[in-house]
Amino acid sequence: MGGHCVVLGYCLDVVSPVVSVLFSPVSFSADTDIVLMMDSSASVGQRNFDSSKTFVKRLAERFLSAERSGRAAVRVGVGQYSRERRMEAELTSNLTLLTSKIEAAAFQNDGTDVTKAMAFAMEQFQTSGGGNRKRKLVLFSDGRSQGVTEAMLEKRVRLVSEAGVELYVITVGNQVSEANLRSLVSRGRSYDVTYAQRHLFRVPDYPSLLRGVFYQTVSRRVSQA
Repeated sequence: MGGHCVVLGYCLDVVSPVVSVLFSPVSFSADTDIVLMMDSSASVGQRNFDSSKTFVKRLAERFLSAERSGRAAVRVGVGQYSRERRMEAELTSNLTLLTSKIEAAAFQNDGTDVTKAMAFAMEQFQTSGGGNRKRKLVLFSDGRSQGVTEAMLEKRVRLVSEAGVELYVITVGNQVSEANLRSLVSRGRSYDVTYAQRHLFRVPDYPSLLRGVFYQTVSRRVSQA
């Protein structure tokens, strides 16, 4: 089959019965909070960070314009992490405000600590007054992180899962830690291939984030219960 296959075997620029489902509207059946955490480490680079920002704006628009059952309300927040963690936009349903905050985000160009990034995102959920809302974390990560062992990563992932937060990971390129990526989508349990495939998205490079319907694939998957 022709086409550019960038995520879990799907060829996203080929229109077929399989891929056509990706064009269906995003929908939410319950109140949902989504935090998007961008990687701002030196290995990413300014140009690629800018691509991340554009991609995140597309996701945010998709989520906040989604179909909703009943009175389901959706909020989106955007942060970034490197050596430091920053919340660029608190959880909100105001797309105009969210977009302007994303555009203003400045690249840090420093180290990477993915466990602290997850802990930081958890704090945002806990202080947002979410109540019984569904909570989803979309994390950019290549799995590499200074000073972090697999055991440390598994512990943090388990805490995220036990807090009721569903974690999705977007990884770019081939310079990755496969072991750590497996841990990130493991929920801190024995590895479940089916679950991992639903929660890990791969693209070969940052420009691929903005090609085809990849953002629709990610937004649709995240919106599903």
